[in-house]
Amino acid sequence: MIHQIDENKKVIDVISIMPEYFESFLKTGLIGRALKTGLIEINIINPRDFSKDKHKRVDDKIYGGGAGQLLMAEPILKAYEYSLTNYAYKNKKHITAIMSASGKLLDSSIAEDMSGYNHIIIICGRYEGIDARVPDITGGIEISIGNYILSGGEIAAVVFIETVGRYFKGFLGNPNSLKEESLSGDFGKILEYPQYTKPKVLKGKPVPDILLGGNHKLINEWRTEKALKKTAENRGGLLNENSGKIE
Repeated sequence: MIHQIDENKKVIDVISIMPEYFESFLKTGLIGRALKTGLIEINIINPRDFSKDKHKRVDDKIYGGGAGQLLMAEPILKAYEYSLTNYAYKNKKHITAIMSASGKLLDSSIAEDMSGYNHIIIICGRYEGIDARVPDITGGIEISIGNYILSGGEIAAVVFIETVGRYFKGFLGNPNSLKEESLSGDFGKILEYPQYTKPKVLKGKPVPDILLGGNHKLINEWRTEKALKKTAENRGGLLNENSGKIE
C-alpha cells in the first residue's frame, strides 16, 4: 500500500539491522518534538525483514578473503526499494546517504544541501561494511562523520539526522541560531566564539567585561577575534579554506 503524505513533510527512512539504536533518539529533544508536530516522519526499515534466509541472515563472508563479515546487497536493496515505493509524492525528490567510514566528511554544506530533499534514505553499515554494489545501484552518497571507525552506521545516522534536521524549515525554535553556530552561517567554516550566561563570576572566573557593556560593535569584534583564535588553535586547516576572512 502506497503511503500518501503531505508534500511539505520531510520523510527520513533509515535502513538498519539494529532498529533499537534509535528508540531513545526518536523520543527526545528537537527530533522528538518535530515528530510530534508532524514536521518530519522517521521510519526504521530492517533489512532482515527482506532476507530470503530462514534465519533472517543479512551478512556473509567477503569474496577475495578478509576478516569479518559483510552486509549482503540484496536485503538492503529490497529495503531500499520498499522505501522508494512506499510513498507517493507529486515531486519524488529523494536522496540516499550511506553511512561509511570511507565516505565524504559530513559538514554544514552537505547537511544544508541534503535538507532540501523531501525524502532522505539513510543506509547503515555493520560488521565490515556493505557490498560495494549498494552505492553503485542506489546512487547513494557515502558519508562519514569523522576520521575514525565505529562498529556500525547507526550512531553516524543519528549524527547525520541531527545535522541535516537543523536546516529543515520550522525545526529550530529560533532559525537565527544557524547564523552564529560553528562551521556554518555568517561565520563560515570556523568555530564558534566562547559564550557565557549567569552568574557573572563563577569560581573566580568572570564573564569578560566587553560582553556586559552593551556595545554591539565591540562585542562582534571580540567574538570574531575569539572565533578565529579558537579555530587556529583547534582546527587551523579551516582558516585556509576561509582565507581567515569573515564577511
